[in-house]
Amino acid sequence: MIAFMNELVTGKYFATVDGTASENHLNRNRRIAQFFLFGVAIDLLFIMAEMAAGILPLEDIIRHPMLYGYVFLVTVAAFSFFGAMIGSREDHLEKLALRDPLTGLFNSRYLWTRMDEQWATGKREKSDSSLILFDLDFFKKVNDKYGHPVGDELLKHIGKILQHAARRSDVVARIGGEEFVFFLPNTSSTAAAAIAERIRDTISRTTLITDKKHQIAITISAGVASTSDYNTSIPRMLYEKADKALYLAKQQGRNRVVISRESKKELSKKIETRV
Repeated sequence: MIAFMNELVTGKYFATVDGTASENHLNRNRRIAQFFLFGVAIDLLFIMAEMAAGILPLEDIIRHPMLYGYVFLVTVAAFSFFGAMIGSREDHLEKLALRDPLTGLFNSRYLWTRMDEQWATGKREKSDSSLILFDLDFFKKVNDKYGHPVGDELLKHIGKILQHAARRSDVVARIGGEEFVFFLPNTSSTAAAAIAERIRDTISRTTLITDKKHQIAITISAGVASTSDYNTSIPRMLYEKADKALYLAKQQGRNRVVISRESKKELSKKIETRV
C-alpha cells in the first residue's frame, strides 16, 4: 500500500534497471475515469432512491448540504482511489510481461513488437535500422566454476552496462541465456558498430567482484547488421544477419565486433549511389 501511495502521488513506478521510472499510466488513468463515473452513478442512484421514497432531493440537500457533500465526495473519491489501485496493478503486470525478470531489460516479446513498429516507420522515413547481437564469451565456464547465482549476478552486471549505453530510442533486450540484443532505429551499420565496440571495450575492462571476493573478468562478442530496405526485409532477417556476423566473431577469436557481409554490401551500394 505504501509503495502504491508513492506511485500515485509521484506519478512514477518503481525504478527500472537504468534508474529511470516509467510514466506510462494508461491502465491506471482509464480505471480512475471508469470508477469515478461509477461513483457518480452510485450517487445518482441514491438520489433516485430518495425520489422513489417520496423525498425531494433538492430540499433535502438544501437542509443538509454538509452531509450530502460529504457522502457524495467520499463515494466518488473512494471509487476513484480503488480504480487507481486496480489500474496501477494492471500497469505493473503489463510492465513485467515485457521485461526479463533477472536483468530488468526488455524481453524478446517487446523487442519484436518494437521492431515491427519500426518497419512501418522506416518505410515512411527511409532511414537505416541496425541490430547488435551480443553474446558473452565462455559464460558456461563462469557457471561451472562459480555457480549459477554468480552467473546471474554477472548477467545483471552486463545488463546495467548495456542499459547505460543505450540511447532513448534504442531497445535493449535479453533474449535468453547470455544473449543480448541492441536494436537501434535510425542508425547505420557503421554507427552501430562503433557503439558495439565501445560496449565491448567497456566490458573487457570491467571486473565483477562477488560476495566471496572472487574477481571475474569476461569478454563479449558482437554481430552487427543493418537495413534500409524495409520492403524486402523483415525483422527476423535482420536478426539472422546479425547472428551470422556474431558467429564469425566467435570463429575469429571472440572479444570482437563483426559487421554482417550483407550490411557491408548495402553500405557500399549507398556510397556508390551518392558518388
